Amino acid sequence: MKAEELIDIIKWEGFREALFYGLSECEELGKEFIGITLDNGDGIILRVNPYENEILYILLYSNKKYSNNDLRLIGIFKPEENGNTYFIYQITNLRNFINMFGNDIKVIYVEVIRDALEDFLYTAMA
Repeated sequence: MKAEELIDIIKWEGFREALFYGLSECEELGKEFIGITLDNGDGIILRVNPYENEILYILLYSNKKYSNNDLRLIGIFKPEENGNTYFIYQITNLRNFINMFGNDIKVIYVEVIRDALEDFLYTAMA
């Protein structure tokens, strides 16, 4: 999916800016994962091809365990720094996911994912 197509689907405040900033940073750093923190405490992880503005996978990163047919658990990440447990889901039906989360979500932070989480994601998605 192209970045522009994703923007047409996800209307969250700050999402467009976060996506293009993340793509630019990924291109500059040679990385593939963008982390977007939402005001509801969850996060979206995008695996991207920054050179083509292409979104390859859309993941949900949460400390809550969801039971939803549109989310496929791909791994449980427990960073050494804080010991918290995070569930990582592949979003299999984006439109249903957006309907579940609603449109009143705001982006509060964006970063390029690296180090332990990046390694974990490559392994989980292999």
